[in-house]
Amino acid sequence: MPNADAVMISSYEQRKVAVLRAAQLISSSRGSEGELEFERLTEAIADFDIRQEALGFVEIPPAFMQFLFSGHQSRVSSNGR
Repeated sequence: MPNADAVMISSYEQRKVAVLRAAQLISSSRGSEGELEFERLTEAIADFDIRQEALGFVEIPPAFMQFLFSGHQSRVSSNGR
């Protein structure tokens, strides 16, 4: 049965916020609400990381990479660089 107080992270932005909050709570006293929140956050961060790793890498098609590179080159040349 899932913990009703469990934290679910579904984006890298949420992960960043959770890591920053966990860093604030890292030295919470044993048995305190802060320690419990720290444990929930670290479990959620680990779960998110495991899910992201299982998804693998997203392959970017070569044509799209050329598009990105050409866009960067045109911005550089228009800026006089």
